[in-house]
Amino acid sequence: KIQGEYDFSHEVYESMAGCLVCKACVTQCPVNVDVPEFRSKFLELYHSRYFRPVKDYLVGSTESLGRLFSQMPWLINSFLSLPLCRELLKKQIGLRDFPEYSPESVRKRLLNYDQTVFNLDDLYTLSAEESKRSVILLQDAFTSFYESQVVVEFYQLLKKLDFSVYVAPFHPNGKPLHVKGFLTKFRYVAERNTKWLTHVGGAGIPIVGLDPSIVLTYRDEYLRILGQKDLPFKVQLPQEFLMMNSKNCRRHSVKSKQNIEEYHLLGHCTEKTTAEGSLELWKDVFDLFGLDLRLINAGCCGMAGTYGHETEHYEESLGIYNLSWRKKIPEDPFCRQNILTTGFSCRSQVKRFDGFRPLHPVQALLREIKSVF
Repeated sequence: KIQGEYDFSHEVYESMAGCLVCKACVTQCPVNVDVPEFRSKFLELYHSRYFRPVKDYLVGSTESLGRLFSQMPWLINSFLSLPLCRELLKKQIGLRDFPEYSPESVRKRLLNYDQTVFNLDDLYTLSAEESKRSVILLQDAFTSFYESQVVVEFYQLLKKLDFSVYVAPFHPNGKPLHVKGFLTKFRYVAERNTKWLTHVGGAGIPIVGLDPSIVLTYRDEYLRILGQKDLPFKVQLPQEFLMMNSKNCRRHSVKSKQNIEEYHLLGHCTEKTTAEGSLELWKDVFDLFGLDLRLINAGCCGMAGTYGHETEHYEESLGIYNLSWRKKIPEDPFCRQNILTTGFSCRSQVKRFDGFRPLHPVQALLREIKSVF
């Protein structure tokens, strides 16, 4: 660039734009090259010389803007639904099909329940027996801001399984920053969040998160950016926590219920590649409750976080969805009630192209338990 010669990094930039950040390259390819990781590093270096597009800043600010906008969902949803606004975002900014913010926040929904107040000082004073019956529910930007009902239904499920549930206040995870190569900012968020979660984990109570793309960040991107082999805390996926507490699940088995339909689960890409065997755990969990779950073999849904929301990738996103997911979704509305997906982005993609939002597995479990107990 300084010498006035063509910078081939522009071609690399165009190639990196096509990455789905699914991490299949890490586990499914013999070379085991982590493309999403060096993509983030490349984007940081590339944009140290060239301006970033506005859409990168919007994506990187998903968590901070989401926390603000989720406090006034009706206003923001109305604004984003305006034809002029949609066209401006799609053609000038390069983003489209934004999900709607939940009409009620997690905090507001929980007011309808006998919620246990989250207070770290109090958690440290719990006895060993009380800690064993407790769980900390860690919020993430995607489910808390766009699907607050899923968070609350997971809360209800855990309560019905006889746990004292402490819903931790939202803290940014930094995943959107990493995706767009804001690594300096991501490192700051990771260091700050690690310090807080280390303090939370010190209470000796299990920590559980809902969205796999966020939970698994603590096992991958956090370790890399912080240069550590392990973190002083652990955030579990829902199925991991439920399997560790199998006795609670068995006590609420619905095996005696008649005409139980089989559930079908379509997994999240990151979950399949970063936490091998985690989807099979869901099958084991459903078995504990006396329910049948079939794992559906499918590729990426095509949303891949923010990939499918970028205007330039819309056709590719639709094409990827049609390759496998479209063929796995039944036409019968009744059968669609038993289609489950673990990722927020996957549920958003199905909603966009097939017109309905699949349940998260924890919602299905709660539905079954409520019908019996």
